[in-house]
Amino acid sequence: MNNRNFFIKGLSGISNEVGILLHTIKLPRMSSDPRIVNYGVWQCNTKELGGEESEGRSGSCGTNWKYALAGTIGETLERYAPAFCNPAEGIKSNYKNLNKNTISLSEYALFHDKQYEYFKSKKYSMVKFTEDVELTWFECKDLTNGKETWIPGQFIYMPYSKDNYYVTASNSTGLASHSNFYKAILTALYECIERDSFVITWMNNIVPRKIVITDEIKLYLEDLFPKHYEWHLFDMTYDLQVPSVFGICFGETEYGKFITVGSATRGTIGDATRKVVQEIGQAIPYFRWILGEKKEWIPSDDFNEILTFGDHSVFYLKRTDLWPVFDKWINEPENHVIDFNAQNKKNEIEEIRYILNILKSKGYNVLFKDITTPDIRQLCSFSIKIIIPQLIQLSGGYPFYFSGGKRLYEVPELLGYGRNSYATLNKYPHPFP
Repeated sequence: MNNRNFFIKGLSGISNEVGILLHTIKLPRMSSDPRIVNYGVWQCNTKELGGEESEGRSGSCGTNWKYALAGTIGETLERYAPAFCNPAEGIKSNYKNLNKNTISLSEYALFHDKQYEYFKSKKYSMVKFTEDVELTWFECKDLTNGKETWIPGQFIYMPYSKDNYYVTASNSTGLASHSNFYKAILTALYECIERDSFVITWMNNIVPRKIVITDEIKLYLEDLFPKHYEWHLFDMTYDLQVPSVFGICFGETEYGKFITVGSATRGTIGDATRKVVQEIGQAIPYFRWILGEKKEWIPSDDFNEILTFGDHSVFYLKRTDLWPVFDKWINEPENHVIDFNAQNKKNEIEEIRYILNILKSKGYNVLFKDITTPDIRQLCSFSIKIIIPQLIQLSGGYPFYFSGGKRLYEVPELLGYGRNSYATLNKYPHPFP
């Protein structure tokens, strides 16, 4: 389906009475904001439709209103779909008695033993994923070998409340929605790699190669952003060999000075850089809203109080005394020239195969689940979830950072950055909005 048809179909999903999207809001743009169009959306009450209670707020941006609104619709469908699951498709069982094809529990990148001790002290329902924990399992397809593979619903649906205990923290890593089935899969794969790369970077205080802001990159930035914004871009393409970029931006608008970050994985280093810039552009007007929502919140030094991405977004806006946390990245000299205009010669299917071959060569699983609901299908879209259990996910709750995965410790050592222990990981909250 072309973009025009998707846009027309997507608009039919907006209705204050029966729509997936109740209404959309074009966010105001102040004089010191990026020259980017931002939309926010209020989703329908998924609980009234028989699903879980999805948070519902989402948004997107673009260089014109059509791209921005189309992105907003897609983002909403992405968050709407995982609120619904069919319990009849699940099997209630522990790992030991499942009698279905699944993967070893040791393959899941979850939590460290010290975190489980904390969960227990707080009487959380989060427990270690052992073969005796009873969960609800659902069938997926492993794209690396074509086999049907069963995993707990907690890794697919969001939120998920059908089990008595939790073995993972709900998050959106690997969710995607698109009018093109293969683009949805590719977008989800990119996000899984991006989040893994960012968490490894942040938690290990890695300063990867710093991208030189050449004249062509500078012109691109100044076309969209005020000149007083300060940019720092890094190539965090690690062992998975798919171009990934991490960016930090300092600026000032009417609500004061801010710092924000973005990260992205794409087929070329230039496209990843452009996506990072777009993500950062979306955050700046979002800060205006979240500061209003959390006007009374004064973040303390107890980082375990940070339980949402909204909390993470506003944390460093209010705790400017902690900005030296970023000094290691800010003070690094630019040392890496990229081809900003390189073209990806692979189409979507070829790119998917390329990424799957890399992941398969490492012995990783790529689990696919089609979670498209009937109403999303009526909008001629697809919603899917990709789960790569061995990769590190990004959590919105500080106590639930995924600090038990092997890659968090092994990849930095493999790349020559040394090996941290749990005790020596970066203990400051990530700034991801």
